[in-house]
Amino acid sequence: MGKTQKRARKKSSQAPGVRDGSAIAKPTHATADATTDVQVAVAAAAMAVDDARDDGARSRDVSEGTILRALLAQSCVDACKALDAALARGVAVRADTCARVLALCQAREKAKPALRLLQRMEANGMAPSREAMRCAFFACAKRGMLREALVLMSRLDGEGKRFLGKDVLVRACAMCPGGVDGDLGLALLESALRGIMCGSWEPGSTATIRAQMPFAVPRTKDDDDIPAPLVRRDIEYAPGSFKMVCDNDGRRRPVDRLPLELYAPAHPGVIPFAPSGLTEAARYDVPHVPGAFVVTNLLTKSECSAIIAAGHAIGLRTDPGDVDGVTGASRLQYCEFMVWPQNIQGLWRRIADLMPPGAVGINARWRFFRYGPGTIYRRHVDGSWPEGALNEECEYVTDVSDGKVRSRLTFLIYLTEGFNGGSTTFYTATPSEPGVLSARGVVPQLGAALCFPHGEAEESPVHEGSAVTASLNGGETFKYVIRTDVLFNVSDI
Repeated sequence: MGKTQKRARKKSSQAPGVRDGSAIAKPTHATADATTDVQVAVAAAAMAVDDARDDGARSRDVSEGTILRALLAQSCVDACKALDAALARGVAVRADTCARVLALCQAREKAKPALRLLQRMEANGMAPSREAMRCAFFACAKRGMLREALVLMSRLDGEGKRFLGKDVLVRACAMCPGGVDGDLGLALLESALRGIMCGSWEPGSTATIRAQMPFAVPRTKDDDDIPAPLVRRDIEYAPGSFKMVCDNDGRRRPVDRLPLELYAPAHPGVIPFAPSGLTEAARYDVPHVPGAFVVTNLLTKSECSAIIAAGHAIGLRTDPGDVDGVTGASRLQYCEFMVWPQNIQGLWRRIADLMPPGAVGINARWRFFRYGPGTIYRRHVDGSWPEGALNEECEYVTDVSDGKVRSRLTFLIYLTEGFNGGSTTFYTATPSEPGVLSARGVVPQLGAALCFPHGEAEESPVHEGSAVTASLNGGETFKYVIRTDVLFNVSDI
């Protein structure tokens, strides 16, 4: 062991105690070696930073090594003081070290120190990273500091893009005292959505949800005389019809999600899609939700039944965590599977002329969901995906376009209808009515697809899969949907 490593090990064993009310948990015997290795690595980094200072000022100034040792000890007070002193004296501190201190502020709900450090960083000419801004934002949300949180939410980077997206906003609302449906959580959501719309970032003390008339695609007179269709339950697939093609796609899995299991039909003819041209699709724009529209007659009733049977043949999984955000609510069940290129191209031909300019196809990676009575998928913002595909050997390719194609619209296919509730509900603010969140539902229609912006787009809507409460007139009890995407050339996004 070298001299620096010996010094580092000694330093790590003498790390200062925590001064803000919590103690360092002693590692168990099983994890002691791993924990010691981490401590040694962090302490070694601190020693290396100190050793690099050859100006004789280490005894007088705070160095980055001092900050790292405070982080090692998980002492938020010491880390904040050391970073504040270093920045005040013009000491060079790496951006990732600053972000780690702000992450500790978030964990300890130290919002005011986090805001002070952001000010210090910018005064020193350091552009704060998105991670640093996010940590400070979450710390403010946890303390119920709405005005300060909204100031951070309003910030734009050097390219004119917002530091914090709506996905971060929704997570912060759940961190507010009282939770996502508490006064502060709703007030933060309404105030931020109103600020994004009109540039007014004045916080409200609370917000109320006003349910608007749900949007239902117009039906013909003949449709009104037909009871809600029931999907067939007698479709069965032979053993070996589906196989797993991937258990790790390289994407980070949230802690409340099970490991990936991605399946695919054994060949293009397993799921019986009808030839194109048998149905005539139509488009209907969703009022008051910019960029959202419904495409009807995408799938036939028989195709919907076959897809539902495919999901059950693969096997539905239930996330173990509180994914839906409602304690005691029934869990969302799901599976993930690929669709062969031949099938995807046939579906695209049915609707291509109804899509926005620049759209090039439907993503072949499908997420299949089943909502039972009481199931709700709480407010969230959908993310963007690369173009996944199967090759000729039925192998999964995560990004077949090598980054040239990316999704920009959610493509939500409804496979059943005839139940009470179960709308896809969008939440919007109204600049003329501060304090009011409008909830606008879209009623599912069998075989139709709901499209709306997603990803980092400013118009990406906050939405939820609202609870299914009961069947209507002997109709379906379960809501089945496919979540996939409409793809665009990145150069056109």
